[in-house]
Order: sequence, then C-alpha cells, then structure tokens
Amino acid sequence: MPIRDELIERVIKQLEEAFSRLAARTGEIEEGGAEAALLRAELDDVYRRFLGTSADLVARLPTEDLLAVIGSAGYVDGERAYLLSALLETEAELERALGATPDDPLVVSLRARAIDMALEAGIEELGEPDLPERVDRLLDRAPPGSLTPATRERLVWFWTALKRYARAEDALFEWLDEAEGGDTAAVARAAGRFYADLERLDDAALAAGGLPRAELSEGRADVEARLGARLPPATGR
Repeated sequence: MPIRDELIERVIKQLEEAFSRLAARTGEIEEGGAEAALLRAELDDVYRRFLGTSADLVARLPTEDLLAVIGSAGYVDGERAYLLSALLETEAELERALGATPDDPLVVSLRARAIDMALEAGIEELGEPDLPERVDRLLDRAPPGSLTPATRERLVWFWTALKRYARAEDALFEWLDEAEGGDTAAVARAAGRFYADLERLDDAALAAGGLPRAELSEGRADVEARLGARLPPATGR
C-alpha cells in the first residue's frame, strides 16, 4: 500500500522538489558556498530525524548495512527504504550540481544504493505509483556493468512484486547475460524460485503480467539450456 506516514510523505515531496531544482543546475553550485552548506544541512537533518544517523555515516555504508538501519529481524521498512532512496538520489543530484561527473565514484555509489532502496520498497509492496519510473530513471543513469548481482536479483523480485512478470523475466535474463561464463549459482537459485512461483499462478494472472504460460515454459527451458542443468527447487528469498 502507499505511504501512510504523512510526515514522510511531505518530506519526500520536498525532496522531489529539491531534486528537480538541482537537476536543472548541473555544475552551477559552488562547493563550500553558503547554498551548498544549507542544502547539505537540510539533507543531514532528514537523515537524522527519520533514520537516526548522519549523512556522513550513510555515505560509508553499503546497501546491506543500510537495510539493517531501516529494518530489524529481516524485515525492511518499505516507507523508510523509499525515503532513503529519495535522499540518496537527491544527494547524488547535489553532487552533480556541484560539478561532479556522472561517473564520479560518489555519484555512482549514491545512485546505486538509491536503486537498491527503491527496489526494496517495491519488494515490500509499498505501492507508491512512481516506483517503476524512479527505478527506470536510476537504471538509465547507472554506468554499464555497474549493477551488482544483488541488485540484479532485487530487480527480478521488484518486478515480480509489481506483478509485471515479463519485466521480471527480462531482468532475470539480463542478470544471466552478465553472469554467463562465471558463477551462475545465484542466478540458478533465483530462477528456480521465480519459475516455481509463477507456475503456481492461474493463466489469467500470468497473462495480465505479460507472461502467458506458454512463454513462461519457454523461458524456463531457455534458462535451463543456457545453464546446462535443470533449475534447483524453489527456496525463500
């Protein structure tokens, strides 16, 4: 379901406005100037109020550690994942406004974790209507080859959670394309669960998700042929 915390919803709208302003000012803000300092202070205030940590600490934390900050006992808070995605993407846009290039390591890192957080929000079935657009925008800006296997897997479950099964299968094959010739064990495990889960659905649900049963069977056969083995039994995520 969509965000229910009205305060988080208001902050996200403010971040969207900030993102739009910054996107139009690439390279126009002076590092060390009053405007940059104010923007950083505003972002840091949101980090502290809603996540209980500072922007500096978040900058050093990988995705899995960030998930631990916004969740507990294996449960991810979808609303805070969505908020964190918006924060990280806005921070990346601030770096661009300060003159950083799209392939700057900090910009790439911020956007990569913004993708992961948006994907986690969708996997938790948050239901925000702009999530697909947000994910596609971030993916368009990700340098080729920069997505980790964990992000690739999240993309499969993200589109599956949104019941866009054809997109989910596309994400699976894109992951297999990158992994082929190397370690494909994780792809095989995810594919086993993906096809087993979808095969339990009725024909109408599969068709609505853009993946009719005949195409689902063809996809399974194609994956197994490329892996050179039958897919393993389904296991939990």
